[in-house]
Amino acid sequence: MEKFKRLNGIRPDREEMKRRKEHVKSIIIHHPKYNEILEQLEDMLYMSDGTVSPDQLFIYGTTGVGKSTVTKEFTNRHPSIIVSDSHRTYKHIPVLHVRVPPKATRKALASKILHQMGDPMFNKGTEVELTGRIHHFISELKMKMIILDEFQHLIDTDTDHVLATAANWVKTFSEESAIPIVLCGMPNSLNIFVKEEQLDRRYAYKEQMEAFNYAEADEIITFRAFINKVEEELPFADASNLADRKMADKLYYISLGVPFYIMKLLEFGTEVALKAGEDKITEMHLQIALRKIKQVSRPFRVNPFNMAGFNLEKELKKEHAEENRFKANLLGDKQRTRKKAKGKLLSF
Repeated sequence: MEKFKRLNGIRPDREEMKRRKEHVKSIIIHHPKYNEILEQLEDMLYMSDGTVSPDQLFIYGTTGVGKSTVTKEFTNRHPSIIVSDSHRTYKHIPVLHVRVPPKATRKALASKILHQMGDPMFNKGTEVELTGRIHHFISELKMKMIILDEFQHLIDTDTDHVLATAANWVKTFSEESAIPIVLCGMPNSLNIFVKEEQLDRRYAYKEQMEAFNYAEADEIITFRAFINKVEEELPFADASNLADRKMADKLYYISLGVPFYIMKLLEFGTEVALKAGEDKITEMHLQIALRKIKQVSRPFRVNPFNMAGFNLEKELKKEHAEENRFKANLLGDKQRTRKKAKGKLLSF
């Protein structure tokens, strides 16, 4: 681990602050499920070489659980290299990681794949011609795997026609590519397999990445172990004791077990602590940092840091009750509006 000198109350310069903050952004913790998917990808890469029928994989989960992180790390483990043999010099791309653009058409996706392969004519041709060139480059560049991240963008319009055409394209593309085509997306991407049984069979391996749970004793231990590993990587000289039970309760509350929110909070918390010249992150720093993180989906979430007598179960129940009360009031307002509108129509 990189060593960071003590600050002793002295605010570091901007260069040092940036270095430490970038260090926090780069922290990746290999928890059990993360490692399991990494190993499965490595196995697929090795086992698919020369096979007549490569396995396919679908990775899904909500935002912030680490889908893109794990697939990007795997891709970085197998970087592109320039290869020269007796016939030619070419760029060997073992694994290609492609992020599907929002509201992507099949042609737009094929074009982006070609662009990342290095085809100067990536935007020229029909969908069929572009897809044909992808298969050509897979062979020419000796590619072994393609990962399509943010796969849900290919089926943003969730209609039977869109699902059917997308499913047919993926099925044909994976068959003709003769290499693993790993799909990675949100849970609603599962709809494509519901609509297309053949594709569902082809992607028999489906792995879900989930947020940490925090109900049973073993789940709490696992979450706190994750927090402890994160703290060991933080750019401070002293321990912040983030994995202590009370602090872990608060970190779970603000994140609901989603790693993204924990890391984003610690990123901002690091900045606050550094500006104060501190050698660890305190609750006060986290209290200030949390004000920068707005979760629209949780309007009734409170700031638990420095809150006297914080009780996780009690605060989650209170938040849930507030949400239900808000929804009930909203529904009541809509019903009253409809009645008023109906009354005006009847009066004419």
